[in-house]
Amino acid sequence: MSPFRNLSLLTKITVIVAGILVVFFGLTSLLHYRQVKSVILDEALQKAREAAYHAVHTREYLSEQYQSWGVELSADRCGLIPVVASNRIGQRVAEDLGYSLRQTSDRYRNPDNAPDLFELEVLKRFRGEPDLDEYYTEVSAEEGPFFRYMMPFEADSSCMPCHGDPQQAPDFIKEMFPPERDQAYHYQLGEVIGAVSVSIPMSEILQRLHANLNRDLLANGVNFLALITCLGILIRFAVTRPLGRLGEVTSEILRTGRFDRVLPRRGRDEIGRLIDSFNEMVAGLGEKTRELEESEQRFRLLTDNAGDGIISFLENGKIILFNRRAEKLFGYSKREVLGMDVAKLVHPDATKSLHEIGTAEYLRLHEDDLMNNIHRIIGRRRDGSPIEMEVSLSLAVSDGHKFHTAIIRFKEPGTSA
Repeated sequence: MSPFRNLSLLTKITVIVAGILVVFFGLTSLLHYRQVKSVILDEALQKAREAAYHAVHTREYLSEQYQSWGVELSADRCGLIPVVASNRIGQRVAEDLGYSLRQTSDRYRNPDNAPDLFELEVLKRFRGEPDLDEYYTEVSAEEGPFFRYMMPFEADSSCMPCHGDPQQAPDFIKEMFPPERDQAYHYQLGEVIGAVSVSIPMSEILQRLHANLNRDLLANGVNFLALITCLGILIRFAVTRPLGRLGEVTSEILRTGRFDRVLPRRGRDEIGRLIDSFNEMVAGLGEKTRELEESEQRFRLLTDNAGDGIISFLENGKIILFNRRAEKLFGYSKREVLGMDVAKLVHPDATKSLHEIGTAEYLRLHEDDLMNNIHRIIGRRRDGSPIEMEVSLSLAVSDGHKFHTAIIRFKEPGTSA
């Protein structure tokens, strides 16, 4: 048997409710965690997107200003090249905000701009999917989880002087990046030449998220214990205590046989109606018990005061009734004879087949004859002495069980009938 079945009703209800609440709070915490994480990722996306736009617009702005003011770049002014300047500005801003930003290309000139494996794969996707204007995901690294974002940029007219036809490139560019060894020439307008790559560490953010989750779990745990305690008290007073009292009264009635116990009435809820029905049942059983006791008393007086011996026994011969006249004539007390085989009251020399085949089989074989006639047989007293008897046998059925009743008239040896 499962140990759960042996628990008290209050414990069972508490365990079931606690299990339901644990599942509920667990799902709620999980949904809350996912919602908060989604919000954090959305914030990271917006931050990365804004940083990428700033880098792109900074490069575009510098290019426009140089062209409109006729600013000529030189080796001494390489830090003012739009791509270089926008990249360095973005990196400084990123450092202040706790993330990294750089412009990367698989046709890089500066080794610092070489793409890593993630960036190289995304650059291929940008070229293969012209409608893809950004890409972002959460990745794992040795340092911890990172939110990675990339936005492609295309070659425009401001890129052509330094990255177009190498013959038209400024001399300092050709000196720094010889055309025969450099891969960043021959750009085409509108071609994806690189991307802004933003990397935001998620460790600190996730730590904050986990701290918030722990606080939520602690608050939910306190609420859970308070709710379970309140439910336990409510169930105890509203359910288990009245049911326990009902069980105690039922056990007391079974132990004492008294049906005068009544439980106090309560509301008209299910338990209240159960208690009312129990009180009605007890009252009905009490009335029937009194009627039965009165009937048994009348029957006992009738049998005990009868002039003949009256013995009732079951199909297997076990005696269930032995009146006073039978006690006097056989020498057995009622306590001694109840449950004894009736065959012991018949002398073995008188009816040998009864003792040989047993009472049940003897009754089955001779039932018709025994029921229809009065028989003279020799009985046996407690001391073994014989006694002549006239026996009239009747059959009755109660609750599907047969029992026989023998009316016995005794004739003392040496007397006339």
